[in-house]
Amino acid sequence: MYLQTRLLLGILAVTLSALLVSVLVPLASLRQDVSRETNASMQLAALLLDIEAGMRGSASASQAKAAALEEVRRAQHLRHVSVTLVDPAGAALVTTHDDSASGSRLAQVLLPAGAERTLTYPLSFGGESLGALRVRANPLSEFEELEERVASDIALLALAILVMAVSIYAMVRRGLRPVARIKQALALLAAGDLEARLPHFGLKDMDEIGDRFNHCAAALKESDLNRRELTRRLIRVEEEERTRLARELHDELGQSLTAIKVDAAYIARAAAGRMPQVESCAQGIEQQSAAVVELIRGMLARLRPPGLETVGLRESLRELISSWESRVAERFSCSLAMGEALDGLSPELNITIYRLVQECLTNAVRHSRARDVAIRLTAETTATAELPPHVWLRVWENGLEGSTRAPMPDGMGLLGMRERVEAQGGELIIARPTSDRLLIEAWMPFAAAADGERDV
Repeated sequence: MYLQTRLLLGILAVTLSALLVSVLVPLASLRQDVSRETNASMQLAALLLDIEAGMRGSASASQAKAAALEEVRRAQHLRHVSVTLVDPAGAALVTTHDDSASGSRLAQVLLPAGAERTLTYPLSFGGESLGALRVRANPLSEFEELEERVASDIALLALAILVMAVSIYAMVRRGLRPVARIKQALALLAAGDLEARLPHFGLKDMDEIGDRFNHCAAALKESDLNRRELTRRLIRVEEEERTRLARELHDELGQSLTAIKVDAAYIARAAAGRMPQVESCAQGIEQQSAAVVELIRGMLARLRPPGLETVGLRESLRELISSWESRVAERFSCSLAMGEALDGLSPELNITIYRLVQECLTNAVRHSRARDVAIRLTAETTATAELPPHVWLRVWENGLEGSTRAPMPDGMGLLGMRERVEAQGGELIIARPTSDRLLIEAWMPFAAAADGERDV
């Protein structure tokens, strides 16, 4: 069944139910009114017959008058009419319960003047007049009952409309519940939760939308996994290329420069005292060779972290921090806090953390001009897991010089950091609580690193 069909059928059912109730209840009330009218007519006729019977069975006029008085006195309440026994002079002797309703203003306006009707039935016994029975109708009482019934019918109709409105609202709200679920799932998907899925709604159109949404979410998840795997492999290839280039620089260029330096030193010693110009040139070559060697050492340190695979991440980070502090000691200080549980990380996760810290320090020194950097590397532990489930890296850059500077001016450093973190299945967050502070936070699961190692 489609949602439109369900809503239309539900509204139709509620409307018909309300219509049926609003018709049946007034019909039941009308049946009661007809019964009351019939009983009132029968009571009036019975009273007249009883008076006639009592008078007929009397022996004298006085007994007949007394019998008529007794019958009128014992008469029950008559609806909308009153019966009065008067003497021949017109004085009232006895009357039934006076149903004399004043009526509402509406009744007094609608009823014409003189609407009341009075009928007189003369009474006599043996040719002697005993007076008369005066029957007076009270239409105001009839109008009051009608107003009460109309008021109750209007109240019932209002209640039926209210119940119908509430029922339709509840039905539409229940029918549109899948739309709210779809909006919620779309919000989760937009927030990056690729595990968001829609359930089976039992409605054809909603299930079609749900199936397409689930298919798109599954395709996005697969695409994201493929992208992460591709990024992980690209980063792995990049690190391998860095290692190969560092090896070639060290083995090939480093040895050549060392040989040049040795030859230059030999020429300088041989030309000492005899050929001053040759000696000066040789010393210049030796100095330039030493400078190039130092430059290559710096390049090797950037290409491949020295000692990362031997001394570990902790010592490599301390050496990296020390190198930056030694170069800009007059305006830069950095602190490192690292948990003991992080000493046994995988090589892939170690190089990722090292590159993140390296990029943060580069940004702090060259771009944000931070005077103080605090690096905190912690793990979120659990009681059952052998390894902590997540690695948390927080880098605080304090004392920024430019309050309007972007965290990563060229954008490439931030992009590279984000790709590395997401390749490990984590997330990178950059916040600026104040104008002179910058927080770079990244978390990565241990499981992602383990999976990455198995893929190698």
